[in-house]
Amino acid sequence: MKKISLLLIVSLLLTYTVFAGVQWTTTITTKSTDKKATGQIISEVSAEKGNLKQAFTSVPGKSMVYMKEGYWLFKADKELIYIVNDKEKTYMALSLDDLLQMAGMFGQLVKMEITNQSVNAEVLPAETVLGFSCNHIKITSDYTMKVKFLFIKKTMTIHEVKEIWAAPEMTGLTEINKVFLKKNFKTGIADLDTMIQKQMALQKNLGFPLKTITHQTQMGKKGKVDVESTTTMEVTDIKAASFPASFFEIPAGYKEINMPGEGGGKLKLF
Repeated sequence: MKKISLLLIVSLLLTYTVFAGVQWTTTITTKSTDKKATGQIISEVSAEKGNLKQAFTSVPGKSMVYMKEGYWLFKADKELIYIVNDKEKTYMALSLDDLLQMAGMFGQLVKMEITNQSVNAEVLPAETVLGFSCNHIKITSDYTMKVKFLFIKKTMTIHEVKEIWAAPEMTGLTEINKVFLKKNFKTGIADLDTMIQKQMALQKNLGFPLKTITHQTQMGKKGKVDVESTTTMEVTDIKAASFPASFFEIPAGYKEINMPGEGGGKLKLF
């Protein structure tokens, strides 16, 4: 489901609450009974003075957003994300809201209704990850999703359990945090936005997420399991670093292109 792809983007954005002058690796692995949803994204993230650069070293298949021949660049002074394609020598400038709405564009074709929402949190004992003391929380979400695409209708019951290990005491964490915490993270799909906001409210002030494990079960009308998946995000190899000023600049001669949908282009997230 596209909804899973969207929540992956939210997870990536929340992971970008970082501190200056560092470099680390993020690995997101999904194992699913749906082979199309199974895959791994590995990226190297560099950050300094509020600017971030994320290069994807491993992605599942071909994607316009997650690419090996380019990177994401966040410029703190403009609060924009640039998706840079080194192969085509192009870049696309997006606000954080634009990025989420790209994933929500399918709502123009797919009608989605989410009902019977229930989101609860359980605080678990603190644990140490990569040498950092981490808040440990488990968020359980249950809801019914009705999807209509052309003449196809489907109703699913979703049960999701997400564990988060987040470090509250990391040097300079609040330096970037304020930029992202002010965002509404709205996709334009009302029911989906409501659920995302409930989940995000429970994660507020936890700290920098070093590890998350999300287990999701999708069931049909009769309670039979249709799809079961587990997505694990882990941050590794954190180290101090310094970068030349040009490291966070778009190379000269690269051409800006429009966001898909503005110029009639088609979007493929995965």
